[in-house]
Amino acid sequence: MKLMIDYLQNNDDLLISNGDFTTDESTLQHQKDLLCAEKGDYKLNPTVGVGVLSYIDEENPQNLSRAIAVEFTRDGMQINKIQWQNNANLLIDAFYN
Repeated sequence: MKLMIDYLQNNDDLLISNGDFTTDESTLQHQKDLLCAEKGDYKLNPTVGVGVLSYIDEENPQNLSRAIAVEFTRDGMQINKIQWQNNANLLIDAFYN
């Protein structure tokens, strides 16, 4: 498992500590960013993003699972599990390799 070190965010703003940007392990932050981003949100890479909010009315939850798998894999993550629990909670076990 590879540690991803990046600038940390706090409420979608850069986290500053002791007058400088804070860096640390950021895999969960990257996952959140990919899940929330809609296609076109990143100007330099407009095809990136799951757009989880666009799946709210989706009848087949496996379509969201498939979109997550595609985006996480494309970003360099290895996926161990994407699983729906009680059709309401989504468990994602993925990491950078």
